[in-house]
Amino acid sequence: MRKKVHGTFMGTLAVLVLLSACTPPQEVEEFRLPISINEVMASMINHSADPIWVAAWRNPTSERDWRELEHLARQLQVGGALITIPGSGPVDTMWTNRSEWQEYSQALSDAAGRAVNAARSQDVELIARAGDEIVDICEGCHIDFKPDLPTMNIYGELSPTADSVNN
Repeated sequence: MRKKVHGTFMGTLAVLVLLSACTPPQEVEEFRLPISINEVMASMINHSADPIWVAAWRNPTSERDWRELEHLARQLQVGGALITIPGSGPVDTMWTNRSEWQEYSQALSDAAGRAVNAARSQDVELIARAGDEIVDICEGCHIDFKPDLPTMNIYGELSPTADSVNN
C-alpha cells in the first residue's frame, strides 16, 4: 500500500510539473511608488532628517521633543527602505538598479535606526552622532547621484527647519 501511495504521489507530481511547463509564464508587474524618488526625498526624507541633525544644536528638553525625534527617525528608517523601490521619476529605475544606491539606502535606514535608539535613550550626544552620520550618507549619495539642486525646488530651497536654524 505504501508503494502505491508513493507512486501515485510521484505520478501526480510529475503531471503537475509537466503542466506547469506548458503554461506560459505570466509577467509579474513591477511594483513602483506612485511618486518619484525625488518627491519621496523632498517630502519624507528631508522632512524627517533635518530635525534629527538639528537636534544637537537645539538640545531637546521635553518628553514630547524626544518622542517627536523618535517618530521622525522611524519615518526616516522607513524612507531609506522606500527609496529602494523605483517611482515615477525618469531616473528612478536607473538609480535603484545600482548597488551603490541600495547601499546608501540601507545605510540611511541603519543610521535612522540608531537615531531611534538615541531618541529613546534621550541622549543628545548619540542623536548628534546619528545626525552627523545621516548628513554624511545624504551628502555622499547626492555627490554620487544628484549633485545638482537636491529637491528641484519642490518645497523651496531650504526646509523650514534648516532655514530657522540659519536665522
